[in-house]
Amino acid sequence: MDALENIKMTERERIEISSFIESEFGIKMPAVKKILLTSRLSKRLNLLGCKSYAEYYSFIRSAKGADEFLIFADLVSTHETSFFRESQHFDFLYSRALPELSESGGAGTKRALRVLSAACSTGEEAYTLAITIEEFRRRKNYRSFLYRITGTDISTKVLASAARGVYGEGRVGKLPDEYMKKYFMRGKNEKRELVRIVPELRANAEFIPMNLMDKSYPFREKFDIIFCRNALIYFDRENQQDIIRKLASNLSKNGYLFIGHSETMAGYDLPLRCVEPTVYRRI
Repeated sequence: MDALENIKMTERERIEISSFIESEFGIKMPAVKKILLTSRLSKRLNLLGCKSYAEYYSFIRSAKGADEFLIFADLVSTHETSFFRESQHFDFLYSRALPELSESGGAGTKRALRVLSAACSTGEEAYTLAITIEEFRRRKNYRSFLYRITGTDISTKVLASAARGVYGEGRVGKLPDEYMKKYFMRGKNEKRELVRIVPELRANAEFIPMNLMDKSYPFREKFDIIFCRNALIYFDRENQQDIIRKLASNLSKNGYLFIGHSETMAGYDLPLRCVEPTVYRRI
């Protein structure tokens, strides 16, 4: 084992790097996560030949470390996701939100339904949204019901993966056969264990880098539906409220906002009303 892999992180280095992570990305990295932090960064120190975490920290903050900063952002962020995670939200979307938005003229023949999947990681949530909307369009015979899904994340690495739309068999094993036949293509020969989202769905999705901690978000038009689930738990209460405020400002009137089932907006002063646990509408 290379000796560089055994570099110890001092408490001063941990505090400095953890504070930087929270200020840049809003992600809390307390002392109990020191082992997690060092395990994720140690290989980068080894690869770059840095002799300490302080040296690595100085490098990612320098002009020469711009590319490494993107790798750092990917390493310290969490990318846990799956298809149809917290499936109640997609049931609500199909049975209530989409019918209401289609009937109110919020989308359809006049313009495309606009959907945001914030902190989308490798794209499973964004494509689950696409599958749900496609099922609604086909079963209701609403062929003119157009849609556009935007996925965002701070990691350019996971966004590139999302744009490719390629997944291992283990990631889609629990999906119904009906969905697999309609919305996935199987690889051939040695790549048969891989599947890819069909071109029609990929054509309706775009993936762009965005930090939820940015002062403003880079959208010109408002969204009818915003999913920001299981990301707020990594932020403190003040940043949570600020993020939701910015998301709400990018939500159309009567548009829907979905947060994770372990998250809450109780006590926040925001232009949103709760219509079901973890589901809100723009006032």
